[in-house]
Amino acid sequence: MTVRENVLLYIEELTNEKISNHEMNLFENNLLTSLDVLDLISFIEKNYDLQVAADDVDMESLGSIDGIVHLVEKLKQQ
Repeated sequence: MTVRENVLLYIEELTNEKISNHEMNLFENNLLTSLDVLDLISFIEKNYDLQVAADDVDMESLGSIDGIVHLVEKLKQQ
């Protein structure tokens, strides 16, 4: 399973919504809340054996499927 497929599956399970627009802001569209950020960070760290630093936590990195995928791929390269 690709990073995109895995992230999409996780977000769709978390929100109980089908997400077709991967650029859509999940917070502005009321699919995720600030409390979901902790779950999302935990998901990334556990599934990809990565550390998400405070500097990585922002709306661009965690606000959309594309942003999350980009963050995971960036952290995997470090």
